[in-house]
Amino acid sequence: MRRWLVVLAVLAAVSLGTDRVDAQEHDAAPALVARFIGAWDLVDWRTTDAAGTVRFPYGEAAQGQVTYSADGRMSAHLMRPPDDPADAPSQYLSYWGTFSVDDGARTVTHHVIGSDQRSWIGSDQVRGYEFQGDDRLVLSLGSNRLTWVRARPGAAAGN
Repeated sequence: MRRWLVVLAVLAAVSLGTDRVDAQEHDAAPALVARFIGAWDLVDWRTTDAAGTVRFPYGEAAQGQVTYSADGRMSAHLMRPPDDPADAPSQYLSYWGTFSVDDGARTVTHHVIGSDQRSWIGSDQVRGYEFQGDDRLVLSLGSNRLTWVRARPGAAAGN
């Protein structure tokens, strides 16, 4: 019985996620939304405090990938590189869900369905966005600035 309850709960969660994608509205032109579609590799993640001090949350060589699909789904993975010093903390961030774009506010919102950060589940993670040419995307939140480069087909992910 317990196994069936788990299966039913998973199916319900998947169904809710699917409905959200089908019903999703973007407050942006389709051409703008299309610019997000694809995989993006992390090239830089930094925070800058009020005094101008720059820090790198997962080290200067942080790795990651964010992917946006044409059907409105997204996923993001960020990590401290495996070759960091042995005393560096092990860090990994992962979440998935759907996304929407608001051109007027210049934001992309990640509607989180699942995450290793339990407090993010069910939340909307709003990021400012800026395209730099066709191959760079900068996402920002407060003092965090993440720069992504469009992944090349067949190329290995990473820096």
